[in-house]
Amino acid sequence: MDVRAPEPDLAAVCAALDAADHAVWAKRQARRPWGVAWSGLSPEPPRRRTPHQIRHAAETRLAADHAWAHSPEGTLKAALSDLQAAARVLDQQAEALREAASRGPADARSAAPRRLARLSQEARAALTALRKVRSLLV
Repeated sequence: MDVRAPEPDLAAVCAALDAADHAVWAKRQARRPWGVAWSGLSPEPPRRRTPHQIRHAAETRLAADHAWAHSPEGTLKAALSDLQAAARVLDQQAEALREAASRGPADARSAAPRRLARLSQEARAALTALRKVRSLLV
């Protein structure tokens, strides 16, 4: 079970960096002194990065993210995330079965085959994730 977000593509990272760059530029532009200023004493006007600079920064960020994800720490954290997700789903399925049982034996019996099959499936996913975490820690 892999519930992690997919890796962002270059265009998405470029758009995010461009938006962040624009926000910084706008904030600096708003603080820029207006009116009469002595020559050479005012701060340099804010400049935005070029599309080439933004693309280079995005490529650098994606490469760093990819390197971290495939590092021992990144692999372990991904496996722990998978284990947590499997445990949450397992808990939700067990809770749904418990709720059906609290409504009455008839509800529990009617929901049991479907819920038990899903519980078994999620238990296998949790066990697989646990084995992966164990192999990374031992």
